Amino acid sequence: MTVLTRLHLATRIHLALLRELKRGIDVRRMLSERDYAEEVLDICRGIDDLALLEMADRFDDESAAEDAKAHMAEAAQRARAALAQIPKRAFAVPQDLAWSRHTSGFGVTQAPAGLESAPASLEPTNEPPSRFAPADWLRLGKPRGARH
Repeated sequence: MTVLTRLHLATRIHLALLRELKRGIDVRRMLSERDYAEEVLDICRGIDDLALLEMADRFDDESAAEDAKAHMAEAAQRARAALAQIPKRAFAVPQDLAWSRHTSGFGVTQAPAGLESAPASLEPTNEPPSRFAPADWLRLGKPRGARH
């Protein structure tokens, strides 16, 4: 919307300068070149016409808003690029084998060589887990005095 507003203001400034000075401006150049726009705005502010002064101030404000919008879009693009460089976090995979169930997270991640299935001694049983099992260290969700 600010581009249309700037175009509208530049056209109105062109017409007002044609009326006041009998000389217009290059509207396309005013929209694309910052230095040329500053010169035209200085001329507008030098003429004793309240409408030209208001249009010059508004054009300056719209240009600043457009610059800020472009800066924000560039910063957002840089932030997205930086976030894309951060490796994705791997989620914990539930362990089905008995030898991998009660680990602290710093143990082995694969079965030892030659162990395709868990030995009978590591198969799950109906017995409650030992109080020394790492899964019970924090006793999450259990009352303070409870053992298991």
